[in-house]
Amino acid sequence: MEKRIKDESGENMAVQSKMGKTTVKESEIRGIEDLTPAEKKHLLLQLSRDRVKDSSAGPWEIVEIRREEWETIKATLTQSVEIDIRDTEKDELFRVWFDITKLERELE
Repeated sequence: MEKRIKDESGENMAVQSKMGKTTVKESEIRGIEDLTPAEKKHLLLQLSRDRVKDSSAGPWEIVEIRREEWETIKATLTQSVEIDIRDTEKDELFRVWFDITKLERELE
């Protein structure tokens, strides 16, 4: 499970992974302002998992964001999101993808 952290302004999000007690903050990701709150949460979770495996991971830069059309999967409306992201320290490019449900979008 993860623990979400807000700073004093209440705007920036950070996610702390309980797997390895690592934290990834929004400020470590250039271009994150182009993501919705649900997309930020999913991306921060993935990057915190990556940092557990490699503590030298980050900071990052979002290169491209692709949002697919809505589709029904097992009676749930979902939208696939693909984010190309670069680890600026290592100059490595990789892709993170996940599905956002219609309910998550409505709660944003």
